[in-house]
Amino acid sequence: MLLALGMAACEKPEPEQQQSSTVEVDTMHALVLNEGPQGNNASLTRIDLASGTLENDWFAHCNNRGLGNVAQDLIVYGSKAYITVWKSGTLEVVDTATGISTQVSLGNRGPRYLAADGGKLYISCYNPRSVIRIDTATLQIEATCTLGNYNPEGIAIAAGKLFVVSSWIGETQSSITYDDKVYVVDLATFANPTPIVVGSNPQRVEAIDENTLIVNCWGAWNMNTGTTEGEGSALIDATTLAVTQTGQLLSRMTVDHGMVYGCASTYDASWNMTTSYMKIDPVTLIVTPILTSCGINNPYSIGVHPVSGDIYIGTDGNYSTNGDLYCFRSDGTQQWKREVGQLPSKIVFY
Repeated sequence: MLLALGMAACEKPEPEQQQSSTVEVDTMHALVLNEGPQGNNASLTRIDLASGTLENDWFAHCNNRGLGNVAQDLIVYGSKAYITVWKSGTLEVVDTATGISTQVSLGNRGPRYLAADGGKLYISCYNPRSVIRIDTATLQIEATCTLGNYNPEGIAIAAGKLFVVSSWIGETQSSITYDDKVYVVDLATFANPTPIVVGSNPQRVEAIDENTLIVNCWGAWNMNTGTTEGEGSALIDATTLAVTQTGQLLSRMTVDHGMVYGCASTYDASWNMTTSYMKIDPVTLIVTPILTSCGINNPYSIGVHPVSGDIYIGTDGNYSTNGDLYCFRSDGTQQWKREVGQLPSKIVFY
């Protein structure tokens, strides 16, 4: 009965009217993962790019239940969208056509970030500190790679290897001990990670192509001085494991057609935030400013439409209200702005 109600909710959604005259017309869709502050209010927004309609709470409408407590990551692999929900300890496997989801309990593992390759799903976990491998056909855990005394965050796959970011090692009342490494796991053996130094407090890693990755480093926060040290970003050669510093701070980032798009947010002494947006050529390391007059100082996510090149920015809603999703042409012209859920943390096109 619940399944039937969920399907009925998806067949006749209540579309919201677009707030602009132009939306990219094609057959693609976009999903926006709304992380939600702690309190079981994570959500999923679906955009039909052919009609320009947007449906908030798409997951809840299709499944007659909420997404859970702190949605951490989203990827689309094959015909499914995979979502990790950190505090709920679950993996949601969503049919991208119907919105119906199969929930997989991961217990108290604390699932974080996702990658997929060869019919397998890889998830970084806090408890124990590890990466688990799940068969996408059976949704069963096949293997666990133990990582040691650090907390895994973003993961990505290139050249037959899994690259796992380690952001911090420990925390006391007076200080935080940050890691500065990415750990490399051979997918064939799925054991014995190799550490490489990339920069202080790395957060996310993205594959640019089969042989190159980029990792952003947020830097070490010094509680005594109130300053951040060692922030930046680095490129990794997946074959040689050589690391090249880009010289560019990246708070949020995404990759499209071999280029890195991102934003860098900094604070002054009064905690006023200023944000710049840029495109990075990973071959030449040339940084090109983008969205120079967009006026958005509180980005929480960035995405690039793989066909049109339109740039999407999600904002944080000051961590207390719903965020907004903006769409810009590649020349910086704003196309539209729509309200989405709380803390829109990732934008995926399919």
